[in-house]
Amino acid sequence: MAFHFSLDVVLRLRRGLEHRQELLFQAAQHQAAALGRQIDELDLRLAEAAARRTRQMESGMTAAELHFEALCRRVVLESRESLRQKLIQAQSLRDSLAESLRQARRQRETLETLRDDQRLLYLQQEARVAQREHDDMLLLRRAYLRRS
Repeated sequence: MAFHFSLDVVLRLRRGLEHRQELLFQAAQHQAAALGRQIDELDLRLAEAAARRTRQMESGMTAAELHFEALCRRVVLESRESLRQKLIQAQSLRDSLAESLRQARRQRETLETLRDDQRLLYLQQEARVAQREHDDMLLLRRAYLRRS
């Protein structure tokens, strides 16, 4: 008789849940990384704009141009702050999903350990039964040979 794990359906469910959590975690990780890249791009734009503003001020700049530059800088800084807030939320979600993934993994590993332990016990019992049958056959053969 082959080994049958009575909680095999639950184990498959745990594997599926772990896989789902892993996909959610990867999506959150990807989103956090994308937001980080967007912030880096805005920082680069701010640095380029500051360098451009410095060059323009050295060569002469009207008040209207300076006001426009300041307005543009404020808009970019507001966008950066908005992205930073989204990044904080995405990182928080990612961390929460990482914990959920760890928990799902522990639950799956617990069931797999239980299955492995039960399989080992099953194999030991099967080996004992096979050994008993072998011993019985040997005793029967000896008894038969003594009678002959």
